Amino acid sequence: MAQDRRQRTHANTSSERANDRPASGGEVEIRQRAYERFCERGGEHGRDLEDWLEAERELGEGASRRR
Repeated sequence: MAQDRRQRTHANTSSERANDRPASGGEVEIRQRAYERFCERGGEHGRDLEDWLEAERELGEGASRRR
């Protein structure tokens, strides 16, 4: 039962609840970086929003430097 809950929690990340609309190119990059952060932490659940926001910040800084 706990495993089912963990799987549902992971499946319900903010990046996947976006009204089933296709992800934009920037969203795909953010999703990938947020997932990388999740893996770097050893797969610790419950910090998906923090990962997402940090990924946005990191990628936003990179995009502003390229301009």
